[in-house]
Amino acid sequence: MENYLELQENEQQLSLQDYLRVLYAGRWWILLTFLIVLLATAYFTFTTKPVYQAKAVILVETQGLREQALFDVNYLNPQSTVITNQIEILKSRTLAERVVLAMESASFRDSLAIFRPNSRGSYMIFREQVDWVMEHLAIVPKPETDIIEITFSAGSPFEAAQIANITADTFRELNREYNLTEFRDLRHFLEFQLKKKNEELRKSEDILRVYREDENLVSLSDRTKELIRRVAESQGELEATMISLEAAQETKRNLEKQLDERRQSLASEVTQISSPLLLELQQEYARLVNDKVKYESLIAQEESLDPKVYEVELKRMNSKIDAVQQRLEEEGQRIANSSMVSDPLLIAQNLITGILEIESEIKGSSARVNALREVVEQYEKELALLPGQGLELVRMERQVQVDENTYILLTQKLEETKIAEAGQKEIVRVIDQAIEPEYPVSPRKTLNLLLGALIGLGLGIGLTFLIEFFDDSIKNPDVLEKMGLSILAIIPEISQKEITGKAAMSNGNGAKENDPTQARLVAHLDPKSPISEAYRTLRTNIQFQNMKNKQSTIMVTSSTPKEGKSTTIANLAITMSQMGSRVLLVDTDLRRPVVHSIFNLQKDKGLTNFLVGKMSFHDVVKPTFVDNLSIVTSGPLPPNPSELISSDMMDRFVQESGDNFDIVLFDSPPIIAVTDAAILSTKVDGAILVVKAHQTQKNAIARAKNLLDKVNANIVGCLLNSVNVEKAYGSNYYYYYYHYYSYYGHDLKRRKKSNAVQ
Repeated sequence: MENYLELQENEQQLSLQDYLRVLYAGRWWILLTFLIVLLATAYFTFTTKPVYQAKAVILVETQGLREQALFDVNYLNPQSTVITNQIEILKSRTLAERVVLAMESASFRDSLAIFRPNSRGSYMIFREQVDWVMEHLAIVPKPETDIIEITFSAGSPFEAAQIANITADTFRELNREYNLTEFRDLRHFLEFQLKKKNEELRKSEDILRVYREDENLVSLSDRTKELIRRVAESQGELEATMISLEAAQETKRNLEKQLDERRQSLASEVTQISSPLLLELQQEYARLVNDKVKYESLIAQEESLDPKVYEVELKRMNSKIDAVQQRLEEEGQRIANSSMVSDPLLIAQNLITGILEIESEIKGSSARVNALREVVEQYEKELALLPGQGLELVRMERQVQVDENTYILLTQKLEETKIAEAGQKEIVRVIDQAIEPEYPVSPRKTLNLLLGALIGLGLGIGLTFLIEFFDDSIKNPDVLEKMGLSILAIIPEISQKEITGKAAMSNGNGAKENDPTQARLVAHLDPKSPISEAYRTLRTNIQFQNMKNKQSTIMVTSSTPKEGKSTTIANLAITMSQMGSRVLLVDTDLRRPVVHSIFNLQKDKGLTNFLVGKMSFHDVVKPTFVDNLSIVTSGPLPPNPSELISSDMMDRFVQESGDNFDIVLFDSPPIIAVTDAAILSTKVDGAILVVKAHQTQKNAIARAKNLLDKVNANIVGCLLNSVNVEKAYGSNYYYYYYHYYSYYGHDLKRRKKSNAVQ
């Protein structure tokens, strides 16, 4: 249980207050990012050209679509895909090209930006105009309805409304053309065949009439007439089937043409799309049709055959044919939906399905033609047994009857096609015409500015936490404790302006006015400040260590330069001297000494003079304006500081200073930079490591500790220096400590003023 509580105490807990301190510390980054993003958004918003949107609404009727067939050839167009097909047509390049052509011929052509020169004076070519229309056109279907919204975006309200209306009208015309194309082509085909058959009928009638007049033949026998009737019926059915076959082939060519407009890459391969099952079903279908035709034309004429047996057998054949035909439709639908013919446009898949079904119909019609030809050939053999004149008359009458039956059939189908074509109504209706919008849809100034403010604020906060995350410096004492260092004290950041002002107001303390170097002596200039109390905490902790280990000579160092080492040791010396202890401060930084400037002394006649034997110990000790505090400056800077520090004279100096003073403090250079501190640490009782918050890196502390451990130095502990209470987190104790002593100092000054007034 104790270990668990100990572990919890060692873990850094970040509270809401800690996060707020991080945000407050990075407030300038947040403000800068916020202003940059907001200004950039405002510039973009107020300089961007406005965009207007106009919307036309159309209705696509899925009921009453073309379902009329010729010779029982149905056009597949499922209602479930009608809306999807119309949407793809609206998005197609074909429609966009027609829209551009319609705008070209419009009376307001010059008012459209698409036909005006750009800033460089050049005009868009036709392809660029089509791409522009497709880019600014948006098609949105309303769920669970047959309504489609056509929205167009342009730089002016007039342009947006006009192009949206042109698009709706052009789509309606294009859709009507698509619906009537197949009927129109089929009608032309039937008209041509009917005209041709009419000439053939007139010609065959004239030939029969002339032959009868020349040969004086009036009539034939009943048996011959019956044979002629059968031949005529079979021949007529054969020709009708051949016309049906040609119509199916014409329909297939028409569907392939439409498919080619959408996917040219598959036009030449469409007839090759098949599967083994589809081929097998088509062959089975052709065989069944062949058997049925032979059975109807030949076997059914046998007088001995029971009509009930005939009807049952015919019904069985029709059932087989219907079953195979249904399987053919299912297989065609499966192939159309498979990856073989996958295409973003579902209308292309429907066309392929129709082509596959027409293919099956063509194979069935071909089988029917072959079967009828065999029947006709058999009748021809029977007619060949008639006498010469009778045979020729039979053939002529048969030809007239065949031509007449075919002519009547073609006339009937032509009329049916005309009726179906005339009955085709437009499935696209414009419900709402587009009107000119009153306000632009872009840019939305209020929304953009609000989003810019939110994004700028978010980026600033994110940047602040990102900088905090990648900052590897020491921010709180918990990190130092985890590295195995004992925390002696936490020193707040010294305000140079505030302390310099106090130095100017102080009298008789030996400090110069407005001297920032001497302003570091906050423990002397402002003894009741929180910073002075922090140095007293450092003194108390060191004294506690001295009571246990009897340490009188202490070295103060740091890992890198400019971490406040000299300021720390000067204030520490002052607080110790204020207790009445005789304190000696020695500047052993023989490369860049600072202690003499802090106490307004000359650095000559110092430590180096003693180490080279030029002066005695008492000659180099200098008094200061602080009671009980003496200083030994560095003296002239030598060329070999490390050798002097490691000499026997340095051992002698340490010994004499310990004998003459209660506490001796050594200010040494940074331990990572030079070896002086490592050497000196072996000659003193203990070493203190100064760490500057938000500056000293963790790896530098680890390196400094490693160097001291290698020489077996006694590390008394470390202190966290220059802590900014606004940036510090993870150490609530210090936060309350700082504010407590701030209040204490303020209350003490107030009481002094009150006593002075009295």
